[in-house]
Amino acid sequence: MLSQEKMKRISKFDRPMLDTPITVRVIFQKTGNLQYFSHLDLQRTWQRVLVRASIPMWYTQGFNPHSKIVFGVPLPVGSEGMEEMVDLRIDREITCDEIKNQLNAELTSEMAVSEVYVPETTYMQIAWGVYEITVKTPGDTTANAAAIHELFNVATAPILMTKRSKSGDKEVDIRSMIHAVKATADCNGLIHIRATLRAGNTENLNPEYLIKAVRERLGLIPENAPADEVWYRILRIGFHDEKGVTTGKWFR
Repeated sequence: MLSQEKMKRISKFDRPMLDTPITVRVIFQKTGNLQYFSHLDLQRTWQRVLVRASIPMWYTQGFNPHSKIVFGVPLPVGSEGMEEMVDLRIDREITCDEIKNQLNAELTSEMAVSEVYVPETTYMQIAWGVYEITVKTPGDTTANAAAIHELFNVATAPILMTKRSKSGDKEVDIRSMIHAVKATADCNGLIHIRATLRAGNTENLNPEYLIKAVRERLGLIPENAPADEVWYRILRIGFHDEKGVTTGKWFR
């Protein structure tokens, strides 16, 4: 049976045309098994969802019309996100609440939409991504957390990593792409790392490089350890601009 939302949905062709198309920003999450979706997988999924949800998208003219869909900073494969962003170009009258409800009727909880609004900013203003990394590893949790904190905050030696780019592999000092890292231990044997890393159009640091640095420099988080003894989870929770102002859901 059709959901209540689908039964009362207005066809996009029954909606009045706007004098000028507008852009709306959709805030959604990408969690659970969706962390293994590539950015291309995400783009294809959203194209299908927008059609099923009857969102009145604006299309280009010509022989190969296509809708205007622009994502924020791509999320690395293997990482989850709570404040992911996509901008949609709309050409017919529809409220932000209608867009949110119609999208959620087609999406699973792992990609649920939390907010839709008309933005006043651009993705160009994003400079930093904020990540929460949870780590389970053998040994003294408090001592391990202290060692991780010291690696990124006290030690001054370069943290050289081989970073892949479109122009090929090159060795870079990732310390220059780290704004802040704080590592603490809890009473359940877990280490919590809050990291603010470069994320934008000019420079990006995949949080996996922090894991790699901890593995190579400290011998923690061994790759071949049993999954119930060693694991980690990376969750992106928002963004900052160059001046440190929080963006994300509140990125208007």
